Amino acid sequence: MADFSKLTVKGTRHASDAYGQHVLEVNDPHSLVQAAGYLKHLCALNGENVYFRGQATTYPSLSPTLLRGISSKQSAQAGRKAAMNRFIKEVVDGSPIFKRFNKIAHEPLLQHYGLQTTWLDIVDNIWVALWFAVHRAHVSGKSAQYLHFERRNPFDDKEHHAFILLVATDAQPTVVPGFLKGLTTETVDLRVCAPSIFLRPHAQHGLLFRMRGNGIIRPVDYSSQVRGIIRIGLRNALRWLGDAPTLSTHGLFPPPFYDHGYKILLDGAFKPDSKIGSIFLVGA
Repeated sequence: MADFSKLTVKGTRHASDAYGQHVLEVNDPHSLVQAAGYLKHLCALNGENVYFRGQATTYPSLSPTLLRGISSKQSAQAGRKAAMNRFIKEVVDGSPIFKRFNKIAHEPLLQHYGLQTTWLDIVDNIWVALWFAVHRAHVSGKSAQYLHFERRNPFDDKEHHAFILLVATDAQPTVVPGFLKGLTTETVDLRVCAPSIFLRPHAQHGLLFRMRGNGIIRPVDYSSQVRGIIRIGLRNALRWLGDAPTLSTHGLFPPPFYDHGYKILLDGAFKPDSKIGSIFLVGA
């Protein structure tokens, strides 16, 4: 399996995170891009695509929102999945736009707008991933429907690093454009599967993936797909990103005035559910 263990690049060093996981610490933006390209190339030789996930810290597991805090038993997953499927049906029945693109994209698209599902967000742009790594998401409301982001402060943040996970997915295409499916994973590229009337995934270069598991039982931990972890000093990460408007909350989470798909979802007034979340109301 491809990893960073044998990589030697100027401006990097090998280290461990708080859980003993191997990380590659990167000290300049060229080394960041080179390290990411290294794994993309090696994994491609093994039939895998590599995408990015930015985080303010690392964890010993990697679970989709719907499956967090529960076991892998069918009974534990059934209730949440049933509630999620009811919500998706309500949205699709009430929004004709969903009938214009393949249903495989329905669940991951709604995940991108706030619903808790079996899919996990990843991006195909390392700078977008880094943006998520240097911001903290805060939610409130009975169904955690109110969301806003705060830029991390390197002087008072307890974690002085930003992390980018390099996540591998099966690269085999299907007859549905933008949908890839292999023995281990399924991946939906929302830039292809969903029309750009839903602007947010296009702004974020957004994809989602999930592990297939056996039958209807899906693993609750997707960390086996992580091929490498890059660690960047928080002050460096903030400096590299700068203040470009394209890499801001306004740019990555376009308001409904610009994102007409988001407006459709908000106008639908779909009832939040404490088990599965809701459509996020994103604030400044």
